[in-house]
Amino acid sequence: MRMRGYKKKPVVANFQHFNNLNNQQLQHFNNLNNSTTSTMQITIVGGGVIGLFSAWHLAKAGHEVSVVDKGDFSDNCSFGNAGMVTPSHFVPLAAPGVVAQGLRWMFRADSPFYIRPRLNVELMKWLWRFYRSCNARQAEAAMPVLLDFNLLGKKGYLEFEKETGLDFKLRKEGILMLYKDAHVEKEELEMAEKASALGLEPKVLTATEVADFEKGVELDVRGGVFYPADAYMYPNILMKLLKEKLGEKGVRFYPNTEIAGFELKGNKIGALKSSSQYFEADAFLIAAGSWTGKLLKKAGIHLPLQDGKGYSVTLKKPAHRPQHACILVEARVAVTPMGDDLRFAGTLELSGLAAGVNRRRVQAILDSIPQYFPKFEMPQTDPGSAWYGYRPCTPDGLPYIGYLRKYENLMVATGHAMMGLSLGPATGMLVEQLIAGNPDERYAKFFDPNRYL
Repeated sequence: MRMRGYKKKPVVANFQHFNNLNNQQLQHFNNLNNSTTSTMQITIVGGGVIGLFSAWHLAKAGHEVSVVDKGDFSDNCSFGNAGMVTPSHFVPLAAPGVVAQGLRWMFRADSPFYIRPRLNVELMKWLWRFYRSCNARQAEAAMPVLLDFNLLGKKGYLEFEKETGLDFKLRKEGILMLYKDAHVEKEELEMAEKASALGLEPKVLTATEVADFEKGVELDVRGGVFYPADAYMYPNILMKLLKEKLGEKGVRFYPNTEIAGFELKGNKIGALKSSSQYFEADAFLIAAGSWTGKLLKKAGIHLPLQDGKGYSVTLKKPAHRPQHACILVEARVAVTPMGDDLRFAGTLELSGLAAGVNRRRVQAILDSIPQYFPKFEMPQTDPGSAWYGYRPCTPDGLPYIGYLRKYENLMVATGHAMMGLSLGPATGMLVEQLIAGNPDERYAKFFDPNRYL
């Protein structure tokens, strides 16, 4: 969910850096399109929502697609997340005010944002780039792009639901931001003004109006802002059904297969190598989430990424629950009804790919619930049993989607942070456009993966 603290007035901005990269990329796309046939063999590394929706759109376009994953396709970051589709989250993670806010939290193990203290050169470089990206000019330029990409993601879900007839519990009922503090209320109202200026139609609600709107549980809040364009779903069900549909379209899956390296052929990737087999293809997409950076190093590419661990707890068929998805703003906790179940999700922990649950952070999520829902009956829950996953985070809060300059047939799609589920279908559409050589120029330049290389 979005970090708070953004207060600057709108600034008109153009990124000459992005404009220059766009010209380079367009030439690359044209060269690739002129040198390939209409049907390509494409290997995707990563079986999360980004990889699978890329496979979906590529398979629909007639390409032969294989998906390789180091796991069994049954439990990655796309399964245990908050399940939210959020056009309301149009401010990038790197925005003015976030650094000051983060400094108050970053070394508290129970805070919404935590950095595990360690000496790590890559982390230091990432933090410096993040700090430099937290400015009004970049944030203002990125906001309408992120908003439109999120709206495209929602449109993609609606089209996928209609085309397949699948029921993954998609609810197009909006999401409610709930707050208790007067200072946070001021920030949320400022955010609502920005959302209105960009074409969203948020509704500011008093405490009484929130209570009338949300009758599932008793609330203790100062007020809320309702974003009707948002939606939510049960991601576990989505991922299972999406994989089944891909199988029907002829997509091949290779579970429990970790890529050990690349076979290089000049300025192209000839094949991917696992411990037991080669994967040859015309083009390769690395969509391995937080493992993308580690994998690309084997090809000599150092993509700035940090792994933001998040946690969730899912209650099975609770007796009482909210009727609507909401975000507890001060706590940075998402509360999502999923079918008959209820999920609490939150935190951003920059701890590397360290396995295991930080019990204090999970307990902080659980402790926040009665602060907003004072009569909610929380069953006894062991924090150590919480689900956790890693969200790949870029220094500027924008994903990496596109061809990597070093190898002309190697693409990447990662860095979506907490918006991977929300942006999955839109990313798949852009990947297919990139393969076809006719990408949306605005998305191609803002999400260009070469911007730090």
